[in-house]
Amino acid sequence: MMEKTLPNKVQGFSLIETLIAAVIVAVAMLGLGKLQGITLLNSADSRMKTHALNLAQEKIEALRMFANQSTYTGLACGACTDSNLLGANANFNRTWEISSCPSLVVTSTCKKVSVKVTWTDPKGIGQTVQLTSYIAEADPVKSGVVLM
Repeated sequence: MMEKTLPNKVQGFSLIETLIAAVIVAVAMLGLGKLQGITLLNSADSRMKTHALNLAQEKIEALRMFANQSTYTGLACGACTDSNLLGANANFNRTWEISSCPSLVVTSTCKKVSVKVTWTDPKGIGQTVQLTSYIAEADPVKSGVVLM
């Protein structure tokens, strides 16, 4: 008859190995949590910048849609302001300035429009987005397509 003998050393995980593995997993999870937080902050910042750019573009397009020549001639504003425009995560302030085009830019008559949108981000830092555009003098009635 054969006798079964047990090995002297039983193989398996020791308590120290298990604790080391738990520490490694915990450090990795903390790193992923930090990465998630940074991603959320950057996403919110991007969303606010996009909203500010949309507000600036909206004002430029509104000023561009003049109905007749006298409305274009009346486009003048030293420094106009829209305050407390509500956004998803911030209050935005929009200012715009309308001036005559520099003579070197274009030969025809035009107006230079500069729109600046400012807000305070969640970190308390002031942010600014600025767009500049030129609006040419063209009578909308006379700028239609000629049909023959």
